[in-house]
Amino acid sequence: MFSMVLTYAVCNVPVMPLRSEPSHHAEQTSQLLFGERAEVLEIDNNEWARVRCYWDDYIGWCKASQLSFISRKEYGKHAKFLAASHSGKLIFDEAEMQLPLGAEIHLKSGKVTAGFFHGKFKGKRYSVKKLNIAEANLKQTAMLYMNAPYQWGGRSVSGIDCSGLSQMVYKLSGQKLQRDAWQQALEGETVDFLQNARCGDLAFFDNADGKITHVGMLLDEATIIHATEIAGRVVVDRIDPGGIISTTLKKRTHNLRLVKRFF
Repeated sequence: MFSMVLTYAVCNVPVMPLRSEPSHHAEQTSQLLFGERAEVLEIDNNEWARVRCYWDDYIGWCKASQLSFISRKEYGKHAKFLAASHSGKLIFDEAEMQLPLGAEIHLKSGKVTAGFFHGKFKGKRYSVKKLNIAEANLKQTAMLYMNAPYQWGGRSVSGIDCSGLSQMVYKLSGQKLQRDAWQQALEGETVDFLQNARCGDLAFFDNADGKITHVGMLLDEATIIHATEIAGRVVVDRIDPGGIISTTLKKRTHNLRLVKRFF
């Protein structure tokens, strides 16, 4: 059951941690990128805000100072563009802010806005209306995260986890995915056999208890790109019906549970 909404907000920093509890010491469970919106459910006495993310309904705690509060009308307006590289910038009168790949660019009177933040965007951008969920686009986008460090809860090239990678690749292709691997595994259409998989399909892996704990995106029926704690980064590895075989460690690291198609 959804909680009552207190107000609405937009992320005003390049990358904002979402935490399991209102503390800097708490686990990072996800992140919001610049321009991404959220519903504010509560704000405690230490200025921690509990929010529900627009993109995936994920709930977590963040510092209220990293949010700009907006009206319900503004919350309902979708970004027209997404940052399309790791080098985009928001330029203010006397300073610059680096924007990560996938940051949302809301324009008002020709300037990028995030609540009271106003600046000029410099860099490559994607038109949201022209995003295309095609195999070639999915592969090209996934490779932009190659060698990004693994970080639990991450969604940017500065640090990303397995389901953050799949979610961001699909976001940059115009399609929503849930945040966690086990949630993503509940969506899409099952691909019966690995040899029938195609680029862009997601492969899910379980642990000894049968719980989905990992996800990666297939580049073809024999290779997969994934963010893995074992390698410490985003890598391309081999895959067979048994699971992932690390190209660097020369051993099996993940056991394949199922493959899903989302387009």
